[in-house]
Amino acid sequence: MELKNRLVRSATVEGMADPEGAPTQDLFRLYKRLAKGDVGLIITGAAYVSKDSKLPFYGMAAIRDNNIKRYRDLVEHVHANGARIAMQIVHAGRQTTREAAGTQPIAPSAVEEKVLFVKPRAMTEDDIERVIEDFSVSARRVKEAGFDAVQIHAAHGYLVNQFLCPHTNRRSDSWGGTLENRMRFVRAIYERCRKEVGKDFPILIKINGNDNMKNGLKTEESALMAEMMSDMGFDGIEVSCGIGEDGLSQLRGEVPMEAMLKEWPMYRNKNYLFRLFMKHFGRKMMNTPPLVEAYNRDAARLIKSKVKVPVFLVGGVTDPAAMEDIVKNGDADYISLCRSLIADPGFVELIRSGSKERSRCIHCNLCLAYMVSYSLKCYNGKMIDNG
Repeated sequence: MELKNRLVRSATVEGMADPEGAPTQDLFRLYKRLAKGDVGLIITGAAYVSKDSKLPFYGMAAIRDNNIKRYRDLVEHVHANGARIAMQIVHAGRQTTREAAGTQPIAPSAVEEKVLFVKPRAMTEDDIERVIEDFSVSARRVKEAGFDAVQIHAAHGYLVNQFLCPHTNRRSDSWGGTLENRMRFVRAIYERCRKEVGKDFPILIKINGNDNMKNGLKTEESALMAEMMSDMGFDGIEVSCGIGEDGLSQLRGEVPMEAMLKEWPMYRNKNYLFRLFMKHFGRKMMNTPPLVEAYNRDAARLIKSKVKVPVFLVGGVTDPAAMEDIVKNGDADYISLCRSLIADPGFVELIRSGSKERSRCIHCNLCLAYMVSYSLKCYNGKMIDNG
C-alpha cells in the first residue's frame, strides 16, 4: 500500500452508522472532506466484529455480509477523492456494557472495569475460538469491500489489549502468564486473518506503548511484543497508550466530567450524592497525566528501533514542526491524527500549503463525552463544522 504522504487519520468512532452498522451519508461526507483535505490514509472508526463486541457508543459501525456493498461504495468514494482507507476492527471485551453487548461482557479474566462498573465473565476456550473466528471473518469482509488494509485494535483496554495486559489477563492456562502466552491471542488472530486475506493484503495493528497502570504494560514489554508482531508478519504498528480506567491517559487534556455525568448512562443513573462527589472530585480521582506534544513519542522511538515495519505515532501531535522532526529523526514513519481532524478535517491541507500553525483543537475532549449519544463533531464553538 503506497500513501501520498505521511499523515494519517487515526481511527475515531464517528457514530455515523445505521442500526445494521452500515455507513450513512454523513460518513460519506466526512470521509470526502478528509480525503479532499489531503489525508494520506483514513483509518475508520472501530467496527465491532460480533454482536457481543459492541462498544457503548452511538451509531457504531460493523462489517457484515449484508452491508459489504455499502462499504464498497464508501471505499470507492474515498479513492475517488484521493485517499487510501483501512478499516479498524475491534472486540470491546469487558470495556462495554450489558446493554450494548446484549449479554454479560467477556474478558480474559473476571476483573471489574471500574469506569463502566462492569464485572465481565472470564472467557472459555470456546469463547476464545469464536472471537478469533469473528476477527478473521471480519478481515475477509474488509478485503471483499475493497479496503486497502485492515487494522486490529489491540490498544486502549479493548479485548486484544486485555489479553496483553497483566492487569486484565490473570489466567493460569496457556493464554495468560508469560509474555509469550499473553501474545498467543494476537498471534492466533493474525494467523487466521492472514489465511483469510492472503499474503499481500496489509494487516495493521494498534497497540499501547504503555498502559499507564501500575500492573499494566510498560514500554519495554510493549516493545518486545511489537518486535514479535513485526516478526509474525503485521505490516504496520500504530503506537498509542492508556486504557479506559486509567484516567483518560490515552487522550490527555481536559476531563469533561460534567458532560460525562450528563450523558453516560452508567453515571447519569447513579444517585445524587455520587454525581455530586464526582462533579467536584472526579477529575482529581482520575489523575490524568498532563498533555504534552506527541506524548507517545518515546514509546514509538523504542518500538521503531525494534521492528522491521512502519511505525505510526498517535497522541497529542498538533505542531507541524514536531511532525517534521519526528519523521526526520526516525522516531516514527507516519503521524496519526485524531482530535486535530475532528476540529478541522482540512488540517493536513493547511500543512501542505505551508502553514506552521498548530491544530486548533483545544483538547476539551467533549467529543469523547458526547460519543455515547451523538455523532462525532467538535464542540468548541470556534471550530469549523466537520461535515
